[in-house]
Amino acid sequence: MRIGYNTWSMATVPFEEFIPGLAEIGFRAIAISVVPGYTIGGKYVDNAAAIDRLTRDDRAAIKRAFEERDLELPSIIGNQSLVEEDPRRNAAAMQRLRDTIDLCVELCPGGQALPTLNTGIAGHTGELEQKREMVLDRLGELAGYAQQRGVALCIEPHVGGAIDTIERAEYIVHAVNNPALRLDFDVSHFEVVGVPTQESVPRLMPLASAAEIKDQHFRYCDNGDPSPDWLVQGNGVGRATAPNGRPVEFQFLLGGEGTFDLPAYLRLVQAQEFDKPIAFEASVQCQARPGYDALKEARGIFNWMQSGWRQAGVSED
Repeated sequence: MRIGYNTWSMATVPFEEFIPGLAEIGFRAIAISVVPGYTIGGKYVDNAAAIDRLTRDDRAAIKRAFEERDLELPSIIGNQSLVEEDPRRNAAAMQRLRDTIDLCVELCPGGQALPTLNTGIAGHTGELEQKREMVLDRLGELAGYAQQRGVALCIEPHVGGAIDTIERAEYIVHAVNNPALRLDFDVSHFEVVGVPTQESVPRLMPLASAAEIKDQHFRYCDNGDPSPDWLVQGNGVGRATAPNGRPVEFQFLLGGEGTFDLPAYLRLVQAQEFDKPIAFEASVQCQARPGYDALKEARGIFNWMQSGWRQAGVSED
């Protein structure tokens, strides 16, 4: 199970820098985000590796750089909304996702399985039920195209999103009923609303073909005011409602800053016989910090991950 990194974590770093930089740190798998951009600290930031920016030569260079360094390309991240009402915006989103499925095939290093295409569906809590047929139709169409190309389409459950609970994640996989439709399981989106890994991992990891982690902490807002030092200053903050109906406040954090028990999580994952790379994703909440240096922070993240792998007795291969 290789230690991986998700370049969602470094919006402004071009591939010419992040591939050699992350490999030098020790990461052996890199998931590449090709979304157009991100909202970080209230400002829109273009993605240096957006699919529209990657020329034919760029794509060949990425594939070659992975092969030269024996890096695994587990996933490409292409997040688009699948609950869009406007027909033109939806058509653009669907085409972008089809193009990203094609990119998975184009970038795949020789001798490796095709990378997954990871996307959320966006939206808000309860919207899946309101737009059920729309979502199922769109996911069914995309899963059919992904299946033709040999790519797994992995849907990421997301705190506060239309797919935000274990039950909704299970439902969407079973309802689409296409072997190409899988989950991109980021356990942090369940941790921050109080769902224990002992519950989420056994139920969702068997449905997943891609996985990410973060560090994080959360508190129940109805427990009174937090201690003055609870918040990591400069880091973004999120609020949501836990499955038990209680309001929560949370922060996605860098490795080692929060309460995530990485070794315990890895043991649970291993028990499910999941053996694909697990990639760390530094949330846009973290990237909002003044002076955030993605490659510098990646070194500390790797050290934290490697320690967790060793404590859990999990192979890095």
